[in-house]
Amino acid sequence: MSMDLNEAWKKLAEEKLQQPFGETVAVNKKSKHPVQKLINNLLFTLGFVVFFETAFIALAVVMPQPIVKIGMVFMMAVYVFYFLINFRILKHIRATFRLDENVVHTLRAIYNNTLQSLKMQRRASLFIYPLAGTSGFFLGLSIESNVLEMLQNKFTWLALVVTVAILTPISYYLAVWLEKISYGKYLHQLHTMINELSQE
Repeated sequence: MSMDLNEAWKKLAEEKLQQPFGETVAVNKKSKHPVQKLINNLLFTLGFVVFFETAFIALAVVMPQPIVKIGMVFMMAVYVFYFLINFRILKHIRATFRLDENVVHTLRAIYNNTLQSLKMQRRASLFIYPLAGTSGFFLGLSIESNVLEMLQNKFTWLALVVTVAILTPISYYLAVWLEKISYGKYLHQLHTMINELSQE
């Protein structure tokens, strides 16, 4: 397929893209271009992750009970993982979104990489959410009692199992819903663009 780059980029956005003299595409942050929307939402997600990472660090410092501190350290590790994954997606998009490459190849690489990274996060969350629910349970329990003493009571374990069993699927489907809102629409637009350009 051979297509004039200027014509290709016209098809890629609902508004005019800024094309600098350099190789990298510079799209206005308010652009409706789906790739720019993905970048904006990834930046928002990274800010969200940093906020909660800071909160978990603070809780790990102020909470006196060791088992709660361990739970907060686990959550800190989880959010480092989320930060690295989303930063990796963002870095890949910014490095790939270039004018000197085949347009369809560029967009397909962005689409596939983003889709696979999001799928990996969803799969990892199936293991993370039960442990996160346990950490949250211990945190709530520690406000009024000694967690280790309460764990000697079988009803505490029952409450923990029920809590995790309820929160895990709820958290998973909530995350899937938020992912669809944040990225699904723009990935769908990107997929449509790829199909349209491939037919040229």
